[in-house]
Amino acid sequence: MSVQIEGRYDKYDVWDNALILKINLELKIDEQWLGKKIKAGQVIPFFAIPRIIYDVQLYKCAIIDEKCDQFGQGGVYRGEINWLVIPCNALGGKFSCTRTLELPITLDKELVEKLNKIIEEGGRSAFQVSFRGDPYSYYVMPHVIVPVIFTGEGVLEYLPITSITLRDKYIILSSDDVKEILKRVKYFERVKVEVEVKLPETTEGLPKPLVDAVNTLRNAQEYLRNLDLARAIEACRNALHDITYVPKEGSQDDSKEGGQKAKQGGERVINAEVKEAILNRYEGDAREVYERVLQDIEKIIRKTLDIMNSFIHELGKVQFNPGINDATYLCRQVIEIINYLVELSRGR
Repeated sequence: MSVQIEGRYDKYDVWDNALILKINLELKIDEQWLGKKIKAGQVIPFFAIPRIIYDVQLYKCAIIDEKCDQFGQGGVYRGEINWLVIPCNALGGKFSCTRTLELPITLDKELVEKLNKIIEEGGRSAFQVSFRGDPYSYYVMPHVIVPVIFTGEGVLEYLPITSITLRDKYIILSSDDVKEILKRVKYFERVKVEVEVKLPETTEGLPKPLVDAVNTLRNAQEYLRNLDLARAIEACRNALHDITYVPKEGSQDDSKEGGQKAKQGGERVINAEVKEAILNRYEGDAREVYERVLQDIEKIIRKTLDIMNSFIHELGKVQFNPGINDATYLCRQVIEIINYLVELSRGR
């Protein structure tokens, strides 16, 4: 007589810095053997398994055909469960032994970065869990992995487990699942530290383009905290659009080098209302210095927009999924630019 254990993936949970995979276990017991026990009036309240070892591998699955390939070298986690008790009952005349097994996986920095990378590459994360028992025979108890049956008479019987299998080959998580997991383990705190440059507490007295840009950046920061990286970059780009425009051919900006570029399609320059608010704060040499400073900032803005457009098309289409480092760098750059212009417009 032997016992088989089948498992089915149920759902996940997050505790502190650990992802908890929940597996519903069911013992498959020989019905003839079981019938003899019940006929003899023996009660089997539970099975106790001294030791189970589980290995977890990370896979990347395609969106369409669900083809999965192992991601990275080696496993991501190995855990051990000692003295697992599986209760049995005979409700409704049907005998069954089941329980939910909770498998913790530590969400360390390396695993979190792998989960993010899979999202960036347009895939879905998946875990594969395999179980095994102690390799020794039952003669070296208690190290052997066998179920222990406690009968009504207090008699112990040792039975070998022939297999522990999962019906689901992969435990597949959507990108939304991964975002929720990372949010719940507060991994995005790293993003907040790196990116959350303090925005102005008040926008009173600022020109409207700067007010709009500050409000847009507040939305961008929220996207970033929720690890919605593409939308964060798009929002930061919109903030730069709030304070700039492309001169039309024949406008007062259509002169010398600026006019030539406008005829070739135009390049963004700082909004006249923002320029005026800043330059009116200064006179003489200071005004000339800040005129040149604003021209240099325009170059920085254009270069930053070029990088952003490499990830998010002007029409909002994602051309390449950005990573955390991409989003944090670009949004931090935009926040610094807006903050600087705000301070200049206040004469500081």
